[in-house]
Amino acid sequence: MPNASPFEIRLQLLKMAKEMLEHEYFQKTAGIDQKYSFLIEEAHRKGLPIPDRETVPYPTEQDVIRKADALNAFVSSK
Repeated sequence: MPNASPFEIRLQLLKMAKEMLEHEYFQKTAGIDQKYSFLIEEAHRKGLPIPDRETVPYPTEQDVIRKADALNAFVSSK
């Protein structure tokens, strides 16, 4: 982004942070879904009650801002 204004740079950092956190969220969720499917099958085979599914909180606005701040600190460091 040549000649980007500080506002444009901050917006790009926020977008990048959001994308990174969403990617991480969906990876964790996919892993939990796979594990949960296995646990359900195992519970059915053993005649046990179905366990509760583990959850992962979706990234909040504050999470995105913290991640963007960390990215900015990295980019700004010498």
